Amino acid sequence: MKINFFFILLSILSFTIASNAQITNAGFEDWDSNGNPIGWLVTNAPPAYTTVLKTSDAHSGNWAVEGDVVTYSVFTMSPSLISGDEGIGFPINFRPASLRGYYKFDSVGDDFMQVQANFRKNGIYIGGGAAYITPANSYTQFSINIDYLNGEVPDTATIAIFVANLGGFGHVGTKMFVDDLSWSNTSDVKELDNGIPGEYDLMQNYPNPFNPSTTIRYSIPEANFATIKVYDMLGNEVTTLVNEEQSAGNYEVEFNASELSSGIYFYKLQAGSFVETKKMILLR
Repeated sequence: MKINFFFILLSILSFTIASNAQITNAGFEDWDSNGNPIGWLVTNAPPAYTTVLKTSDAHSGNWAVEGDVVTYSVFTMSPSLISGDEGIGFPINFRPASLRGYYKFDSVGDDFMQVQANFRKNGIYIGGGAAYITPANSYTQFSINIDYLNGEVPDTATIAIFVANLGGFGHVGTKMFVDDLSWSNTSDVKELDNGIPGEYDLMQNYPNPFNPSTTIRYSIPEANFATIKVYDMLGNEVTTLVNEEQSAGNYEVEFNASELSSGIYFYKLQAGSFVETKKMILLR
């Protein structure tokens, strides 16, 4: 007998409410006397079963989190973690462009690992992102882009990490390891009070060259859905700085490249049929 945990998890997330701009216990270094990571709600019910445990097999530091699919009576129980002491998230006051972390994942059958990040303002969902994680034998970095529905700054963030399959719970033998979660490249967009522009425009970033932050200004003459994405020299998307419906106006957004190496990068504005790309240089 299997319970569809995937839908249970989504139900829990739908009730997410407030709570610290930094991710709580992001490196999983802090554990309570019951063997649970502090600041996370996990699927442990000792002595019956333990799906989430402390491990010294870490990407950095002393500890990481390990999740195992286990059996209990006639049930198969999968590991999951939801941020916040009661799974209600934690406070945040900026707009992360992405969620990053390091993982290992050994899948049995059709089991998958998923990481979700959801953002709310006054209890209303305003953005999020999710990714299915592919198997990896050694610690590998994942990066999940965050998409926002509007220009609001969230007050609550919730992160969920779990193993499941389309039938519900996973198969015994599936394991996941997670460590060193972090936000990257905040995407706070400021609207500048200097009138309605007459045309679309993407201005050169300043300063340029830069280290590690630079400001990008752009103009939108009519309400439209706008995106600004950053790419490396090979055309790989590095991050999304803007991804929202915006009213006519002049805007600026900061790009923080503290986690990137020196080199040439490109940033592209797309709003309706307007597309423009410019080059910027990061010098360490």
